[in-house]
Amino acid sequence: MQKPDWLRPLFPWKQRTVTVNGRRMAYIDEGPTQGRPVVLLSGNPTWGFLYRDFVTPLTAAGYRAIAPDWIGCGYSDHPRVDAALTFAHHIADLVAFVDQLDLCGFVVVGQDWGGPQGVGAALQRLDRLAALVLMSTWLFTGRVGRFHSSPRPWTTWHAPLIGQLLMKRRKVLSHAGPSAISKRGMSATEARAYHHVFDEPDSDHVVLTWPRSIPIRPGDRGWADMTAIERRLPELAATPTLLLYATQDSVFGKPYAERLKELLPYAEGPTAIAGADHFLQDDRGPEVAAAIVAFLQRTVGPAAPATPAPPRHVPRRPRAAHWKLELCSVPSAEVEACCADPLLVEQELDVRPEVAAALERATGRRAGRVYWRTAHGHLYALELADLGRGRPSSATVYGLWTRWEPRPPEEEIDQDLLDFCLWFADLVPGIDPTDVARVAERAGIRRDDGQSEVLRSSDH
Repeated sequence: MQKPDWLRPLFPWKQRTVTVNGRRMAYIDEGPTQGRPVVLLSGNPTWGFLYRDFVTPLTAAGYRAIAPDWIGCGYSDHPRVDAALTFAHHIADLVAFVDQLDLCGFVVVGQDWGGPQGVGAALQRLDRLAALVLMSTWLFTGRVGRFHSSPRPWTTWHAPLIGQLLMKRRKVLSHAGPSAISKRGMSATEARAYHHVFDEPDSDHVVLTWPRSIPIRPGDRGWADMTAIERRLPELAATPTLLLYATQDSVFGKPYAERLKELLPYAEGPTAIAGADHFLQDDRGPEVAAAIVAFLQRTVGPAAPATPAPPRHVPRRPRAAHWKLELCSVPSAEVEACCADPLLVEQELDVRPEVAAALERATGRRAGRVYWRTAHGHLYALELADLGRGRPSSATVYGLWTRWEPRPPEEEIDQDLLDFCLWFADLVPGIDPTDVARVAERAGIRRDDGQSEVLRSSDH
């Protein structure tokens, strides 16, 4: 997505991209290269535009202002698969972002989902973290405020099926979020700036997956991840922390800030920002930015560490010789301990019925999962679904990782997926594995051994 000309007067900074976990993450990066990095993290349904009033005050004070757009938001990639937009995925994406930009002595500024996702990533890189600023956010389970328990509109907005109508088809949040609750009075152009990144139909999956990930009750989608973050908060005791909240916040108001203070008793604040609702960066941007600059000046200062942290590398696994793809059984405990990362999603598998039939014969099932281990030793799953047509109608290939970050190197994942595609091509009438291999090579996918055999598995 290219930045439109009408946006440049409001948001003039260069849009950059970096690939994280196979997807493009957009960001701006302004200020002195030797300045302390301040990572500005937004939430639902916003993007880096929310921090436009912060860039100049931070850079003028000697800091490096970095505002990434979460995957699914802003100018980053917008996956159409909810499983690619989980709480854990966002944390892993930010960890990869910090590593790839080699950010040392960085500050996390997090609002809304930028709080738990930012802190979740910071806890994975404590050796690089310098300070925290948390505003209108939360890091805990067990508290259900009036907004999150109300059916008018919140629980109705993201209810099963109903959410598809309201959030995606009618875009009630992605096209009416910050503009609907602005206290200062937002211009039409500013509102358009927030909303236009979700103009494309079906581009706002994240706007629905985030509400469904808020951990209200044990067993909820985000409960385990938030509990893990809450449990590790004592590790931040030596990290300078500032708590801010908006006095008119309709989502995460003063009670949430007070609970954060209980969990982070060493933090400064919570400091009230008057005349602001949930998006206090927009309602009171210059005031909030000034408070953050003052906090950083008296705690960590603008100079980044002179000695950068050692780079982190994910070791490559050697490829097994004479490997063949064979389906296998996997203990349920091992599968349950893995993170399922959707890599290939085919929703029209039976557009060619002979393809669906061949895959059913090879796997011995019309619906359900089969597993295999790759030449690099990674575990994968193929999940089939029958949508009532009497044959597999959709298929998803998952990488099953022991942890989100670091996941296997992208080259290994590409090679593993190519091996799967060659196995698949060998099953299907009319698809030649040799053609697939040559086309993949032109696309830049090469296997370490130059060639792999494929085998129909007899282990069903």
